[in-house]
Amino acid sequence: MSDKMKNISFYLVTDTHYFEPSLGASGAAFNEYMNREQYFMAESSDIVKAVFADMAADKSVDTVIIPGDLSKNGEIESHKSFIKELDKLKASGKKIFVITAGHDYNGHSRAFVNDEQIEVEGTPFEQLYDLYYDFGFSQALAVDKRTLSYVAEVAQGVRMLAINCDSEGRKKGTIDDEMYEWMQAQLDDANKANCSVFAICHYPVIPPVPVFDLVGDARLRDWRKVAAFLADNGVELVLTGHMHIQSINEFVSEKGNKLIDVCTSCATGSPAKYRKISIEDSVMKVESLDITYVGDTNGLSSKEFFDNQFRYSIINRINGALSGGKGIAKIGKKLGRRIVNRITVGGLGRLLFVKVDKSLKKKKFIDLAGDIGVGIFAGDGVYVEGTPVHDAFSKALKRLGFILKKVEPKLSKNGVEVNLNDMLLNTIGNNKGYSDNNAEIKLGR
Repeated sequence: MSDKMKNISFYLVTDTHYFEPSLGASGAAFNEYMNREQYFMAESSDIVKAVFADMAADKSVDTVIIPGDLSKNGEIESHKSFIKELDKLKASGKKIFVITAGHDYNGHSRAFVNDEQIEVEGTPFEQLYDLYYDFGFSQALAVDKRTLSYVAEVAQGVRMLAINCDSEGRKKGTIDDEMYEWMQAQLDDANKANCSVFAICHYPVIPPVPVFDLVGDARLRDWRKVAAFLADNGVELVLTGHMHIQSINEFVSEKGNKLIDVCTSCATGSPAKYRKISIEDSVMKVESLDITYVGDTNGLSSKEFFDNQFRYSIINRINGALSGGKGIAKIGKKLGRRIVNRITVGGLGRLLFVKVDKSLKKKKFIDLAGDIGVGIFAGDGVYVEGTPVHDAFSKALKRLGFILKKVEPKLSKNGVEVNLNDMLLNTIGNNKGYSDNNAEIKLGR
């Protein structure tokens, strides 16, 4: 395999979650559903059309890559409408490569009509190959029909290994032995042909932020094994999605080989970004572009429109976790919900004997939680050392250190020790030395 990544440029957009609006997206049940949803459903069609139009207008880049979760929940009508938009983009001169994921075939296809949630026709996994044949499979040098993974030459001397870790009949986010064998054969073949190889995968290979290493569905399971396999076989770059977050992370194998994971946000919800990536003379330039919504935003900017929905969903999820139950549990949750919604950061600081900056004292804790959530997913974590939030968070963690120390051994597995203090602080603040959104990174061994 070439030890120098050959030149290429492409657009990267993921987690489009396209929903055909004529199926139904209104009413009381829909509004209730959207209370906890990060991304927009009724507006997704217009958002995707706007993004595709922007990419079509750029004649300097002829390739578009979409790593999974193409539809909202596998509605067959959503797939049909989305493919029409792909056809238009293709007609503009673009080569398009996609993979599918769990939202594209699961059995929970639904719409919202007359204040109710209704079932609509879904899409069996086995239909996805034919549906998306023109957007990757038809250009493929090899296809694993079992998982709908494939390898294709996307530019002269550059191959893309499209890894589908979210296929039917397997635990989501896993690579099994048969898949490893198939990937090894494709990478060996690329080596013989002296081709550079990068990969795409719906799930992040490397946890986008440190705390996601503790969340099984936030990255590939056994991700260190997968990352080392790719890096040691000459793959330096993997493009991912799934977690709706902007992040760029690096892994180095025991043999000293590097893998860079560029994870990109949901196209139809905060932080609403897509990427333009170019590799020239083994330098990768990553540029993040804002996705706009051209419909009614109630006077808000597109960023405010997307971020407000996400912040609203975070607060509602917190309140949802503090609802329900029976007896004492229900009373306890109700009391907890009341406290969480009323307490200020200053008040919480007093409870923990932690001094907080005056700029935070009157801010409600639940509102700060929403801000931190939005900030984490936007990438380039701004709550770094020296900021009021970081300082308050750091002091609180020290105060709770005795609890963290008891929990850490239970979270430490497979010889990897967990330091919750560092993990949490490095999640809210970016200390990597490069941006999650716009970066230039040297490739090549």
